[in-house]
Amino acid sequence: MTGEQQGRKQGGSPTMLRNGLIFLGIVACVYAAVAIFAPATATTALMASLTVFKNVVLPLCLVFLALVLTNLFLRPHQVAKMLGRGSGIRGSALALGAGIASTGPVYAWYPLLGSVRRQGGGAAQISVFMFGRAIKPFLLPAMVAYFGLVFTVVLNLLIAIGAFAVGWITEKLPVHDDIG
Repeated sequence: MTGEQQGRKQGGSPTMLRNGLIFLGIVACVYAAVAIFAPATATTALMASLTVFKNVVLPLCLVFLALVLTNLFLRPHQVAKMLGRGSGIRGSALALGAGIASTGPVYAWYPLLGSVRRQGGGAAQISVFMFGRAIKPFLLPAMVAYFGLVFTVVLNLLIAIGAFAVGWITEKLPVHDDIG
């Protein structure tokens, strides 16, 4: 197995690590140059960076903890069993709940969803998960403030119903069987 294959197996590639270190080095050099030529600006930038860091460190730690716990207790084959082809409406409801609770960019979920799919996860449930991401609980108060409670409830119910409809249609399509 080559170094690159081992890197992929461990979740990253040597190229990504190298690029990350190069980026870190460039940022450090820029900070150093600014510190030499404009110390006041460098101090202001460092204080702003520390403020941002203080604001995001707790949420990042909570996300990291959630990822660790998920990786410890939930394996792709377990998820595939709960969201498998034969899991029916129960699996779709679980997928909808997971989609609603999920955060971050959708492409970050592709590797996990692909792994679930390869382990036997149903195309319907994966579709429901992705469709369900349109419902964002933390945005609901703002949505109610702008559009009203009735509109918000009806729209989110229609999104949920649409998720199940898209899942059902996706499951009926023959194109999902080529995953390998």
